[in-house]
Amino acid sequence: MISCQKKKSIMSPYEYDLSTSPGTTHYEVKMLSDNNQITYRKFLYDTINRNGILLTNKFYKLTFIGSISDTTNIESMGLFENGIIDKDGGGISEWLINGSSIFVIPENIPSPQGDKGFEIFARDYYNASYYMRPAGRYPIFKIDGKWITYGLPFNTELNKYLATDAAKKKYPLKPSNRFVPMQEIGPDFGVAPQKRDTTLLKSLGYAVVDKEEEDWGFTKHRYSAGFYNMELYLPGGDTLRFRHFGALGINLEVFRVPKKYGGRDDVFFIAQDPNPLYPDLSTGGVYVVRPRYLPEEQHPKPSRLGALLQKTSGNAGH
Repeated sequence: MISCQKKKSIMSPYEYDLSTSPGTTHYEVKMLSDNNQITYRKFLYDTINRNGILLTNKFYKLTFIGSISDTTNIESMGLFENGIIDKDGGGISEWLINGSSIFVIPENIPSPQGDKGFEIFARDYYNASYYMRPAGRYPIFKIDGKWITYGLPFNTELNKYLATDAAKKKYPLKPSNRFVPMQEIGPDFGVAPQKRDTTLLKSLGYAVVDKEEEDWGFTKHRYSAGFYNMELYLPGGDTLRFRHFGALGINLEVFRVPKKYGGRDDVFFIAQDPNPLYPDLSTGGVYVVRPRYLPEEQHPKPSRLGALLQKTSGNAGH
């Protein structure tokens, strides 16, 4: 026997979600993604160029206060942690690093063979300014300004070794420290509400809009979806109230530029994914919450700390 019921909660959700929020007295809310049905994929910080890197359906370069300084739309794109864009599993772009929109196909060179295979690989790694090993593909290097990759037939023993954790630790991406994750500062919604840190963000209640119960005799299944009433407590005393649609929990993350790289205490980035089962109710997208009145931004100078980290990573594994 199956019984399904849909119930509505008596609790009222807040009037605005993030995509429609008018902000507060002293803070504004701006959408960074193209629309509120965009799925968030990755959020990094470039310690050299000193800008945020947001990946949704396209790439964005962001300033400290969340202004979009540049953007590009690349289909079938991937992103290595060293900032190199991988298009269609072949083309390599350095757009995030130097703004170049050119895609380069790495040149195939003979794979190192025999007893010296490991030695030649180590030499190429040491001489490379960039190094990646995509899953299921051969190593890619940039040496003396030229992108190269090993061609067939590949050294089987070397290929097996490069897939091990020991090899990944000895030969990490190059440079390995330039791009760092944005600092996650929101509460962990995976733990019980009474155990969460709610000093910054708090869920005040749940307005159920869809609830189903299935009774199979020995097994019962319960499912619900609805609006969470959220409060973001901002420096200076303002409180941003908004609703967040969730099914099986809250799907929302709060980020900030790491403080040691110049991040501000009063600028927050919020990323949430839409729920495709409820397109009329659920909103996704990425947003910035920031003071309404901020001084005009100056172009940031290159980071000394970031440059030092990049030099350090260049000697990784040796």
